[in-house]
Amino acid sequence: MKKQDPEKSNSMLDDEDEVTVKQLIDGLEKLEQINPVSAPNLQWFQQHVELEKKRIRKKQWKDLLAFISFAVFMLSVVIAVVYRQPILFLYFQLVGIILLPLALNNTRKKVSNE
Repeated sequence: MKKQDPEKSNSMLDDEDEVTVKQLIDGLEKLEQINPVSAPNLQWFQQHVELEKKRIRKKQWKDLLAFISFAVFMLSVVIAVVYRQPILFLYFQLVGIILLPLALNNTRKKVSNE
């Protein structure tokens, strides 16, 4: 059986590694020459950032108004039910207490499946 000299095998690996590194560097340099990287225009970037901020602000106001409208509607319904027919309000409360665990369980299943 032939025994290899550890220094020879290490030097061969080092030479192969150097060749591989040089090939990688040459390939990356060619790639950069073919497709140069340039930074976007600062004004263009700032303009898009401002447009996105405006879009987000508009969406937040829309969501806030929808939430306030729904809250006022629900509050007025609850007040009307409590003053007109208190027993109906108690029934709604009982149904809500019964359905709450089902709604939470359904939500948990949806999150866990993702």
